[in-house]
Amino acid sequence: MQKLTAAQEEIMNHVWDLGECTVGDVRKSVAKQRGGKLPAHSTVSTVMAALKDRGFLTHKAYGRTFVYRPALGREEYGSQSLVGLIKSFFGGSASLAVSHLVEREDLNLEELGALVRKLEEE
Repeated sequence: MQKLTAAQEEIMNHVWDLGECTVGDVRKSVAKQRGGKLPAHSTVSTVMAALKDRGFLTHKAYGRTFVYRPALGREEYGSQSLVGLIKSFFGGSASLAVSHLVEREDLNLEELGALVRKLEEE
């Protein structure tokens, strides 16, 4: 799976939140998050076109207006990214990654217990 750039990831997060949307919808969403400043139409349009070309977005044309939607969900992308991160930085060992989170106290005992219960159910 291809990794998104920071700009692409920001736009994808807005598309995931909006669902079906236009470039204008994404610009308004970005502006709302950034305190009102609209990003340039051409910038958002270029990033969204690149995301479509890379297979992250699909679109339908209604005249000159494109309506975009995510081609994959946020969880699916996150899951694929996590697998890549574990392969790259933890030698493919999920237990080593979890151990690291526990040591750093980014994962508390309650969360770890819930994870263990979920694994036992599966």
